[in-house]
Amino acid sequence: MKRAKTIRFAVTGASGFLGSHMVEFLKQKRHWVRAITRKKQKESRRRYELADEVTYLDISSQKDTNKAFHHIDYVFHFAADMGGVGYFSKEQYYPFITNMLMDIHVLRSCEYNRVKRLFYPSSACVYPIDAVKRLQTTKLKEDMLIPANPDQMYGWEKFLITILAPYAPTEVRVGILHTIFGVGQQWQGQRAKFPPAIAYKVIESRRAGKPIHIWGDGTQIRTFLYITDALEKIYEVMMAWRYKGEVNISSDEQVTVKQCADWLCEFAGIQPRYIFEKSKPTGVIYRGVDNTKFKKLYSHRDKITTKEGFRLVFEDLCKQLHR
Repeated sequence: MKRAKTIRFAVTGASGFLGSHMVEFLKQKRHWVRAITRKKQKESRRRYELADEVTYLDISSQKDTNKAFHHIDYVFHFAADMGGVGYFSKEQYYPFITNMLMDIHVLRSCEYNRVKRLFYPSSACVYPIDAVKRLQTTKLKEDMLIPANPDQMYGWEKFLITILAPYAPTEVRVGILHTIFGVGQQWQGQRAKFPPAIAYKVIESRRAGKPIHIWGDGTQIRTFLYITDALEKIYEVMMAWRYKGEVNISSDEQVTVKQCADWLCEFAGIQPRYIFEKSKPTGVIYRGVDNTKFKKLYSHRDKITTKEGFRLVFEDLCKQLHR
């Protein structure tokens, strides 16, 4: 009996949060993996060094990207100039330029190397901001992308690649990611995402006895998908026999920013005391998600609730900080 050909995977941004977890996930499934990263990262090294090959290349170089995808079948592309709402509100120009450059190089190198399939991580920011300005609004659904009015220039870049994807000579599968979080994310600085950043603030509040600063009034509604569920969903979209266009990858649970902070205070054993900084950038007021398409086409259902995910982040951060 003829053995099935081994699929060779590559993961860009392999030292980042999502990329390093994907390398570990693929190795747990016994796939052959090439981890591609620009530089070594101490924090995620134990995950991305599980790869069969670790290649230090710069995806913003076409020459390096061509090397990165040599003899590769499937690519998970997670290299990106990424940050939180504060970063994208302040930096409009460079994230657009850097991400567009990397994305174009990846598309061209996939064609050059005859890569069979590419997973592209789009963003919730591709959705029109008109649809998410109010608390009572329609959940975000894939057919709402047009007419276009994405959030920030970062959203415009992701939107352009999302609508270009069906025309690419390589099969590009697009997942629209909605705040994926978990253990191992950066918790300080303008690139920090909300879940680890607020967990750090609560831990510091317990230590110093000071109020917790929250950007906005705390009523902003979001969905947060824990990393283990996100990996399963992304993998299923990539590996499914049939693909029917871009799809939301998100939790069903809608929670407010304040509710997340309340959970963390509960875990920390402290009374919530907040200072709401309404002059700070907060992003859109509402970002609920319609997951009907994913549920119709794919089988994975979330195993980690949003509250449980925040607890895992909190406990891991306490260990790292020895608090």
